Amino acid sequence: MIERMRTLAALWPRRLLASTLAVCLALSLPPRLHAQDRSRGVDHLPALGEAAVDELSPAAEQRLGDQIFQELLRVGVVHDDPETTDLMARQSERLLAASRQLGHSSEDRPFRFFLVKDATINAFAMPGGYIGIHTGLITASDREAEVMSVVAHEIGHVTQRHIASMFGQQRQGSAVMIAAAVLAALAARSSPDAAMGMLSLGQTVALREQLAFSRDAEREADRVGLQILAESGFDPRAMSSMFERLGQAGRLYDNNAPTYLRTHPLTTDRIADIQSRLQNEPGLGRMAGSENSLEFDWLRAKLAALADSRVDGLRNSRSRLLLQLKDPKFSSAQLQSATHFGLAWVSLQQRDFFAASDHRAQAQSKIRGQRTESLAQPLLDHLQLQILLASSETADQKKELDQLAIEMATRHPRSRAVVRLAIQARLAAGMNGDESAALARVAAQQWSNDPQVWALLARAESARGKRTAQHAALAEQYALAGATAAAIEQLTLARTAADADFVTLSRIDSRLTSLRAALRREQIERQQSGGRN
Repeated sequence: MIERMRTLAALWPRRLLASTLAVCLALSLPPRLHAQDRSRGVDHLPALGEAAVDELSPAAEQRLGDQIFQELLRVGVVHDDPETTDLMARQSERLLAASRQLGHSSEDRPFRFFLVKDATINAFAMPGGYIGIHTGLITASDREAEVMSVVAHEIGHVTQRHIASMFGQQRQGSAVMIAAAVLAALAARSSPDAAMGMLSLGQTVALREQLAFSRDAEREADRVGLQILAESGFDPRAMSSMFERLGQAGRLYDNNAPTYLRTHPLTTDRIADIQSRLQNEPGLGRMAGSENSLEFDWLRAKLAALADSRVDGLRNSRSRLLLQLKDPKFSSAQLQSATHFGLAWVSLQQRDFFAASDHRAQAQSKIRGQRTESLAQPLLDHLQLQILLASSETADQKKELDQLAIEMATRHPRSRAVVRLAIQARLAAGMNGDESAALARVAAQQWSNDPQVWALLARAESARGKRTAQHAALAEQYALAGATAAAIEQLTLARTAADADFVTLSRIDSRLTSLRAALRREQIERQQSGGRN
């Protein structure tokens, strides 16, 4: 094992290995790692061939972030939930607009927000403006502004270039241990046993402490985050309440504190400093945006309801939500509707389609006539389509499914969740391959960085026998996941398909040129990395 770790360490620049570990630790590296199975990702870790400097350049930071994100996609860390992901992205865009207004960031600074299905209270920033949000952070927060306060804090780390500095400053003394920790973190995502034996508890804790943000960096991110939160219209006091809750959790759990505290040291001085700023800085103490959006309450209920997809977990969720309907704390129309929405999703997972439809109808009735009714419609329609897709068996039901899919895609052309499901439903109904492919092509133009959209387009093109288009779509899906060689292979197949025309061949040749250049860069980086020992 040690020799294998030394070999792996030689493949990556040592200081960047340490940085990658910080990302992996933020992804809830378990406090105790035991076992013998090796990660399925051992032979497929990203090549991070970038020279180590005191601070990564913006271009190097972006390339590194892209590589790490592609690896997280590949091992299944990124949670595919377009409804919640897009809500977080929309609300985070308010924060980014405020950050630009305040001069902390510019239009050319890219950000991308993604979900990690994990019950721990955590969020983390990666190189290149990638910000991950654990589902546990959303379900544990009473207020939407509390979630956004954590995101604002992470944006502060990015805009102040704390990520680039930390990634550039790691020293090379423990490269072998770091390589083992990276593997363990990735292994823990795919198999509970795969991370066993790689690190002791003491080594894990030591690395966490080494890679935690400094107190000065935390205070600076707090300051910037508070300003962004207030400027964006969210209640800035939510940062104080959220950090107080995290601090309380840390006292309760002792050494097993929430993951966020292990990479973001939270002291009483920091909390006091936040509260002092709220009291003394103009504009920070005002009440702003204190109400949760309907989408947040509904999607939080859905995430909580489906957190444990096992039979017992779904049964417990259903019991909890039924009791919640009688709880005075959840008596408002919005929270009652959210509870029914969660119950509908649990019932759907249990294949109780009648109950799912009934709770969906009750969720809709609770907000009928209110100003939030229009906001709920995409969520309700997506759920209705999911129920019909899961329950359709006869020819008549599939015809109804196809008609509903057409209606929903037309009604909500900007809802990624609805459009994706409409394509899937039309393919399942097997009615009109040409129309399904046309819808998928529009979706691929609108959401070109979504691998699932390209996968649906490939299915649609295959259903109508268009091999060139099928392989070209698969190539884009693989390219997004960082599988450049596989993408080139798919385009080569597309080029030799019998139905390729001159215009399509020209586009394929152009794309092949860019992908081959990218593959050469990857190979050069691997060679350069192997020479730095």
